[in-house]
Amino acid sequence: MENNTIILGVDPGIANTGYACLLCLEDTFRLLDVGVFVTQKGPAEYRIKRIYEFFQQLILTYHPDCMAMERLFFSKNVKTALVVEEVRGSLMLLSAQQDLKLIQYTPLQIKKTLTHYGQASKMEVKLVSESLLNMALPTSDDACDAVAVSLCHAYNCDWGDIL
Repeated sequence: MENNTIILGVDPGIANTGYACLLCLEDTFRLLDVGVFVTQKGPAEYRIKRIYEFFQQLILTYHPDCMAMERLFFSKNVKTALVVEEVRGSLMLLSAQQDLKLIQYTPLQIKKTLTHYGQASKMEVKLVSESLLNMALPTSDDACDAVAVSLCHAYNCDWGDIL
């Protein structure tokens, strides 16, 4: 692993988008920032624009080396799934515009990487993530999912491809 590599982890959503900026230092990890960007109800295009602008600023602030994003787990609500895909598309565009390598992981891949069990609960993933970071994480599932996807990438990436 290269020194001082920053991974921007993203758990996309239209109402709540989780994010985590993970600094990888040799064999340790440190969170630079973690949270949830919240949009208020309104037309989807304006909500997506606000998400795009927030992540654009996050990239300008932390200068990540890559973006790791959670793939959509198809839900029963097709309308929600489609708008989340629109959010993902805007973040994919932002990643390309900023020349950030984009890597995507399914929830199953994230769970298997961190817990070695594909059916692990969100709480189990959170506990493993807290153990790896040696710190408590926010209570928000969206923020914890963003941390988990960034840690998943830290363990799965080919570091030569990032830099």
